[in-house]
Amino acid sequence: MIITARFQQSSRFRGSYEVLNDMVLKGYNLYVYATREFIRHLDLSGQDEDGFKDVSEKHRLPMWMPSMTMKERERMKQKRSIPSNKGIAVTRAGQVLVVFTYDLGTSESHRMFHLYKRDPKDLDPKTLDTQLLEVHSLGDEALFYDLGITVPADHTLGIEPNSIYFTRDDRICHNKLSCLDIGVFNLATKTVKRFHGLSNFNFNDAQWFLPS
Repeated sequence: MIITARFQQSSRFRGSYEVLNDMVLKGYNLYVYATREFIRHLDLSGQDEDGFKDVSEKHRLPMWMPSMTMKERERMKQKRSIPSNKGIAVTRAGQVLVVFTYDLGTSESHRMFHLYKRDPKDLDPKTLDTQLLEVHSLGDEALFYDLGITVPADHTLGIEPNSIYFTRDDRICHNKLSCLDIGVFNLATKTVKRFHGLSNFNFNDAQWFLPS
């Protein structure tokens, strides 16, 4: 049986100084993203006497974002990009992606996503820092940001490849007022597909899900 769940909260692990930024549960694997830029991988299969086992890769603090070129900085400035949220998602292969969301103040498609992964060379003990590499394509997979996972593209189900499905990014704030923003972001074209017909419904909340 495969269980997939998504958590977002700002609280402390019991007995730990780490503040949680995001968590994704996939099967018996719990991935924790702390605000200290620390990603922890816990095996909850119960094979350890404590009921869980820390199977995280070697960590380096902090995780450095790749430097933007002057052209990219100018583009972000023109689009008035404002960082709004960051979380994690786990690919089908078990790779953890760091997801950055930006709000844009220049057009109707006012949201942009950037994906990052750890540089494989950081597993070398001689490496002092952790560098993140930008992921420019998901290939034939789609990322469901609400669930924190990637799934195979399926034209029969309407799941588009190399796309990010999202509804909102403020779950961590537990806002009482709805801040729904339902759409599909294409990583290749950097454009957002909207569903304007949904504006006729007075939704309190919404979430993408997969049919069983």
